Amino acid sequence: MRYVSLLLVSCLLCSCATITRGPDEVITVDSNPSGASATIACAGNISATGMTPARLTLPRIAEKCRLQIVKPGMHTESVDLERGFNSHYWMNFTFAAGVPIGGVLLYAGNHTQENAGRTIAVGSILVGITGLIVDRATGSMYDHNPNVVKVTLQPEH
Repeated sequence: MRYVSLLLVSCLLCSCATITRGPDEVITVDSNPSGASATIACAGNISATGMTPARLTLPRIAEKCRLQIVKPGMHTESVDLERGFNSHYWMNFTFAAGVPIGGVLLYAGNHTQENAGRTIAVGSILVGITGLIVDRATGSMYDHNPNVVKVTLQPEH
């Protein structure tokens, strides 16, 4: 029973990026003049579109993304969105290393002094490893940069 509760609690406490950021990201796009069409196209037929000023929602797992801002009579602007790691993802490594932050919370069901350290270490490792797996599976381990884009469109001559 103790190990079942340990596993249940570790699943609830894991995946820092999934819990704090979620699998989707909002890319804010603004142009001068406003009213331009903003389209993000990524590998795997993932896309989002809107009119500036726009808030485009994109799965964090999307890769090879390019933003295009188009307005009739203006030059088209393109911006590549680089996919990098979400800073919250790295917290999982703290738990996976056995640091007692997560394991202390799992100590409630184990009150014997001799098993306390082992329970705390195992709990922290379970929390960290589960977080690494969940964040990777949901794509929450990623962020796109830039996530705020402001452009000034130039008239065609």
